[in-house]
Amino acid sequence: MKIGLGKLIEIDFKFWLKSNDYYSDKKMTTNVKTGFNHVSKAGLIRKYKENLKTNQDLINLIKQKIKQKNNPDFYSDIDLLTIFDLIQAWGGPMGRGPYVQPKANPSRKNQEKLYAQTYRRAVEMLYEIDKDNYVYEKNILPIKDKIEELKRVGESFSTKHLSFWSRSLDNCPNLVIYDTRMREIIRAANKNIKDDKIPYKNFIDALLKGKEVLKLEIHEIERAIFAFSSNYFKNKECTSKNLNKKFKTLKDKEIAMELVS
Repeated sequence: MKIGLGKLIEIDFKFWLKSNDYYSDKKMTTNVKTGFNHVSKAGLIRKYKENLKTNQDLINLIKQKIKQKNNPDFYSDIDLLTIFDLIQAWGGPMGRGPYVQPKANPSRKNQEKLYAQTYRRAVEMLYEIDKDNYVYEKNILPIKDKIEELKRVGESFSTKHLSFWSRSLDNCPNLVIYDTRMREIIRAANKNIKDDKIPYKNFIDALLKGKEVLKLEIHEIERAIFAFSSNYFKNKECTSKNLNKKFKTLKDKEIAMELVS
């Protein structure tokens, strides 16, 4: 499957890169606050809340926690579960699954040892990657699959974990977030693709092609496209009926209209 960024290559990436609220250094947004409150139920991250004033503060804490060790064996189970919880919190309310389901005994708290063991194996594999010599099917996909073995952690969140870890470990290639919004916007940009789902690998390949043109890292391209999509579309299919009723900005509106025409 060959895909590209299509019309998305024409958006103002510098503008949208600064417009993604998930990376705000001015405030902690409602989505992230809600995510943090859900995840705090597991008991490990509540102590950090007082010192986290913005989303960027949380991002910096996650990076700090990852970088505090230089070997996967040096992380304790609590270290790994704390990092897991912080990333889930940053992801907003949709990351609540492991902390609220099943209602009587949420899986993350009920199966703490299993979560730690599974996540540890994923981290070990991340440390084993050689960014200059890797094959997606052999080196990336198994890590993604391992994280998704955790109950109520799907692709939208496994790739958040891949993104944070890969940007914090020097040996890793840059990996990106691939959630519902990104799946729908990349499909809208590739109208020739009839498949119901464009795989994560193909999304990364499209961003890598864009990197050559835009001279940006692929996580920056993904971040900008997310902000553009959030401005114009509900978190569903990118169609004219799913346009947001109120735009924060009319920047690149013509491109948004072309995507759904």
